[in-house]
Formats: sequence, C-alpha cells, structure tokens
Amino acid sequence: MNDAFERRRTLTLKRGKERVIANRHPWIFAGAIHSERGPEDAAIGDLVDSDGKRLACGFYSRSSQIRLRALMFGEEDITRELIATRIAEAIARRRFIFDDTTNAARIINAEGDELSGLVVDRYNGLLVVEIANRGVEQLKPLIVHALHVATAVLSGRGAAEGSGTHTIWFKNDLPVRALEQLPTENEPVEATTIVESGLHFRIDPGEGQKTGFFLDQRENRRLARTLAGGKRVLNLFSYTGAFGVYAAAGGAAAVTNVDVSARAIELARENHALNERQAEFVVADAFQYVRQKRERFEFIVCDPPAFAKSRSDVDRAARGYKDINLHAMKLVEPGGMLMTFSCSGHMSLDLFQKVIFAAALDAGRRVSFVRRLTAAPDHPVSMYCPEGEYLKGFLLEVR
Repeated sequence: MNDAFERRRTLTLKRGKERVIANRHPWIFAGAIHSERGPEDAAIGDLVDSDGKRLACGFYSRSSQIRLRALMFGEEDITRELIATRIAEAIARRRFIFDDTTNAARIINAEGDELSGLVVDRYNGLLVVEIANRGVEQLKPLIVHALHVATAVLSGRGAAEGSGTHTIWFKNDLPVRALEQLPTENEPVEATTIVESGLHFRIDPGEGQKTGFFLDQRENRRLARTLAGGKRVLNLFSYTGAFGVYAAAGGAAAVTNVDVSARAIELARENHALNERQAEFVVADAFQYVRQKRERFEFIVCDPPAFAKSRSDVDRAARGYKDINLHAMKLVEPGGMLMTFSCSGHMSLDLFQKVIFAAALDAGRRVSFVRRLTAAPDHPVSMYCPEGEYLKGFLLEVR
C-alpha cells in the first residue's frame, strides 16, 4: 500500500491557469494541465508549477477529464494517515445523527468531507461504498480498514483492527466508473431494513436508485411529517414511499403514492405495511397523472429524479420541471402546500426558482415561498466546490 503513495504522477500546470489553485477547487481538469510524467497507473498525483513547486496533490486518474481530485494544496503531502484521519473525522461528525430512532445516514460525502471521489452510506450494519475515481479504487484496502476502525470507534467497540462489525459493499454500477475504465458489475448484496426517525424502511442497495434510499431527504421528510396532519397528501415520484410513510405517521387524512415503476410501488407498499400505515398506491407516469387528476390535495410532494444528467440537458429539464409543477399547483387546494424539488446538479437554484415562478404564473395561482429546502446535514457541501449542492427545493403555499 505504501507503494501507492510513492509511485506518483507529476502534472505540470499550464501558465495562466493559476486561478484554478487560488480558488482551491478540488477538480483539476485535463485542460489546465501542460504536461504529465511518471507512472500512468499511479493512484496519487502531484500538481506542480513550471518551476517544479508542488501546488496540490490528490487522487489521480488518467481516464478522466478530472485529472486530479485535490485533497491538499501547497506543499503539504497526502499520506495514508491523512486519508484514514479524514475518514475517521467524517464519520465522527455524524455521531449526532445516530440514536435509537435512526441508524442510517451518509457518513462520507466526497468533496464535502475533503475526500473527492468517495461516498459512503451507512444502512444499519451495512456500509455502501461508491468510488468514482481510478486513484481511489487503488486504495480500497486502506479505505476498508479505515472504515472498519472508524465505525468501530463510533459504536464504542475500540479501534483494534477487525473490530468493526459492519459489512462493506461496493456499489459499482455508477456511469462514471465506465468513463474511468473501472469495473461496473455489482457483487450480490442482501436487502436490509433501517430505522429513520422511528420509522422502518426496506433497503435494496443492489436494485434501488442511488445507494438504495434517498438519505439526503431526511430533514425534509421530517418537515413533511409535521405538515401532513389531517391533510390529503399526494406523493409524486414516490419511489419507495418514504414521504408517504412520514405523512401517514404525521396523521395525514389520506396518502396517495404515485410512481411509474411497479417495483418501486411494491416497495412503497412494503414500507407502509412495515409501519402499519395505510395509503393508496398508483403505478402511473406522474406527468400524465397530474394532467388527468381532478381531485384536490392539501399537501403535495413532488420529488422527481434528476432531469438534467449533463449541462446539455438543462433546457429540456427546465421544461420538465415547469410542466410537472404547473399541473401539480393546479391540484393544490387553495391554502394548501407544495413541497417541490430538483436533484439535478446542473440546474442552479436561481434557475429552479425561475422555473417555479413560470409554473405559478401559467397555473394562475398565487404562490408564496415558505422555506428553501436542501439536503440533510450529513451531506455537507464544500465552499470551494459548490457543485456538490445538487438537491434544492421549496416549500410553497398555493392559494
């Protein structure tokens, strides 16, 4: 393993690209690189100026346009101890989340924890790991060891090697791994059950979206629970029904979950049953559903998948967000609420707000922003890498 930190790739920054370093953005793109030397299969890279002075170091990938994911800037070096320490610190920062009512959270959030290319979600005794960089992939033994030690300490069992009891599973079917020329096949993994806010959910990391559950929406689900009492609730793009379960637990008069995936609706049924909550389940395209529905609801949650996978998709995505929100607003009972989201990282908050404005205008409704919504605190965003703030939303009052 030490060899990985000694066999390094040296990247020389182009003249005129010094601003890349001045802003401390962790992504160093190939277009900013003048030349490279050293082993092409190196896990670690050093970025230097024309005089050979080190400017940054981090995870290297010869296959990616993000040639270097910087962890350190200046002369400070990257070591195995540094990586292990950052993993331990990231996990320790989440200590406040875990209690008798919640055993699932994101414990490493890439750039937000200064570990670009690495995401780890904890589902009770299962750790789901996503690696999006060739350099990080080569350090898997170090990462596995550090995760076992850090989660053991968090659980109060001490830091002895092997003392961690969590199962670690690597989710390899990320599209970016194909670009990185990394394996994309998943090993089998069993489904598990988690507890969040005292509610139970079945998680299937091998088949589900993201790592199996939308952990980033935890705080927004809790808010929905407080707002749902006595209301008829419509949960659009319901996936496994988490917002619906929270609404039912909050005393909703009725809950309707809508998703185009029959498999997702079956999981939603299972999750409602796990919590002994009643709901209606509809397999339908949400866009068609809101166009055809005539019944009004006092509270609607609209949490669609990412419509913009790349910058070129933004205009089309904006039209989709406008369309779904326009028709959803028409279904809100006057004085009711709409909780709406975009998880498209390429869509800015400003653009999303403009889309909501256009939807309200065309719907002919009077709409107020009640609260801006974002990801849960286990999804921190680096000030130097604002691209990490992908989830954005609004709680709206519709009159």
